[in-house]
Amino acid sequence: PFKVIAGSAVQASAEVPEVELESLEAQLDMAEGPARIEAPSGSYNYRTEQIDVAGPIAFTAADGYRMTTSTVRIDLDSQAAVGSGGVAGEVPTGNFSADSIVANLRERTVRLEGNARLRMVPGKLRVPK
Repeated sequence: PFKVIAGSAVQASAEVPEVELESLEAQLDMAEGPARIEAPSGSYNYRTEQIDVAGPIAFTAADGYRMTTSTVRIDLDSQAAVGSGGVAGEVPTGNFSADSIVANLRERTVRLEGNARLRMVPGKLRVPK
């Protein structure tokens, strides 16, 4: 489950299929604990079912995952998200950076693209038993 909150949402007219959003916050209930996404603004196009979010966008999760990126386009139909303009973050085992990030929300996979860097800290990797 998730909840998206906007400080304001404005649609210019009924002919315009976009809703401009300000002061965005999303709260996600995840198996590992709550996660939160914050961004200053974005727009939702209800014809294309896409959300364009302008950054900086900050993601934090209870299990130690953190990420920031500049812009994100979320396609609600395909449940895919693409972050561009640089991405950097931390995971429990180290940190990462890349030019962009592609997330498949259905499959729960993330792919770093362009100048991808990952630094692992020895001894931090948890091996499933």
